[in-house]
Amino acid sequence: MMPQINISQPLFIKLQEMAEPFVDTHETVISKAVEFYLYNHKEGYKPSESPQSAQIDAGVMVFQPDAPPDLSFTRPVSIELEGVKFDKPKLYWNPLLFEIVRIAALQVKDTDRLKQMLLCNYADGEQFQENGYRFIPEAKLSVQGQAANPVWKTISHIVKQLGLKLDVTFVWEDKPKAAHPTKTARMTF
Repeated sequence: MMPQINISQPLFIKLQEMAEPFVDTHETVISKAVEFYLYNHKEGYKPSESPQSAQIDAGVMVFQPDAPPDLSFTRPVSIELEGVKFDKPKLYWNPLLFEIVRIAALQVKDTDRLKQMLLCNYADGEQFQENGYRFIPEAKLSVQGQAANPVWKTISHIVKQLGLKLDVTFVWEDKPKAAHPTKTARMTF
């Protein structure tokens, strides 16, 4: 279990002032403050590339899956789930969600428990195909596709619940509203 801390409202307001909207989490803001303090007060301290991410050899940013960046305008370029690599036509966030729900249904076998794990829209049986739902026979449910950020929230939740191994490398499109245009990043469970 992760430790929990309580902070005063005035300190929380100061942390909010440091935060980059839609990018930072409570943890990343505190991490930035700690990095800054250590860099300026501890002799010989070598800071991380960034409190939220780290660079690895090929210039790929690495993010913790529990503190993902804004995934708007991203697309996966490599997905490996439980040691199986996705084919190029399935390199999208929603096919990953549908496969994880399929695996969860096979492992959990209790439909009520599976439904509790889903943080996305779903319907019993084969319904609403015209509204972006995909029927997953193993789950006996139709799950609605979504934008990258809410899909990742559901994926992350199920992967943690089941202890699955997941490695996703993704890129941001070259768009002004993308968090890191044209950059490549990775998240691994």
